[in-house]
Amino acid sequence: MSFTSVRLYHFRNLDDTTIETNARDVFLVGENGQGKTNFLEAVYFTCYGSSFRTRRDDTLIRHGEDDLAVEAVFDRADETHRIVIKQAGRKKTIELNGKPVSDRKEIVSNVPCIVFCHDDIGFVTGAPEMQRWFMNQTLSLVDRDYLDSLRLYNRVLRSRNAVLKSGQFTVLDALDQQLVETGIPIVHRRRDMSSRFSEVLGELFGTVFGSSEKFQLIYRASWRSDAPHDEIRNRRENDLRMATTTSGPHRDRFVYQFGDSLLTNTASTGQLRLVSLILRVAQAQFVRQATGPLPVLLLDDVLLELDPGRRARFMEALPDYEQAFFTFLPDEQYAGFRADSTLTYRVDGGRLSAQS
Repeated sequence: MSFTSVRLYHFRNLDDTTIETNARDVFLVGENGQGKTNFLEAVYFTCYGSSFRTRRDDTLIRHGEDDLAVEAVFDRADETHRIVIKQAGRKKTIELNGKPVSDRKEIVSNVPCIVFCHDDIGFVTGAPEMQRWFMNQTLSLVDRDYLDSLRLYNRVLRSRNAVLKSGQFTVLDALDQQLVETGIPIVHRRRDMSSRFSEVLGELFGTVFGSSEKFQLIYRASWRSDAPHDEIRNRRENDLRMATTTSGPHRDRFVYQFGDSLLTNTASTGQLRLVSLILRVAQAQFVRQATGPLPVLLLDDVLLELDPGRRARFMEALPDYEQAFFTFLPDEQYAGFRADSTLTYRVDGGRLSAQS
């Protein structure tokens, strides 16, 4: 599928207008702070019903206004579809082809969209919750039921933590049982996905880095044994002291190993940045293999920090895609990536102007 147009209303600093995007490649060229990333964010918003830059979607509303709307028209399987998302304060409404959407998961798998941005390095070097977030997103794109499992587990987890804080411990046995019952499916899905994802990731790493050294993703489940009930019971005293649940899928770890060492112990900052880009390429390939449709790629200034050699290898490693949106600074050598059909927009003060 591909977007043919995006209509904006009160979205960050962008003009209220309709932008034609009916091309395989769309280039957004402009200085920093002019709105290039905001436009990518608007496209992402129509794919996920949320932002990749903030958890507070009400902050997407232009300063001084009360609401926003983004409308995207896209083609899929020779049919035209229209999605409209409106945000008024913290209240959000979503419509797909004129029908209300009650759950965001209905649109997450609708348009496979992969974003590449500077903050992605956190998936390699950041806190464990950032790695879990990335893997949760990957699984949600290929398994709609996974999101339900995650939500159910988190509800039980919140209830258990509330009990640990309140001191009403009589219901802990029941909550421990629920925690295991809702957590085990997540562990199984993560273990299976990690094994398959690691294969894709390792092949890409070898191609881009030109290395024969083994690179792999390792999943370290918080529940290490086949008896999670025992693990929870053995940690109960610690949980009571800490007033929080200290084991379970919410404490899982994902680490990257290069040869016999952890990647973060041996790689340079430039190498870690490139690995974060490879992660997104692997995500796009993995989703494509699992679901079939080609993805839409959003690439936010990710070529800027790569030397010419790595930039060329990264571009060669990009998966096949239905459509891609790239952002560039005006002095970047982006002309070499343009095709005759590429749409190029100059972005200045929130206004997108078509360039020949």
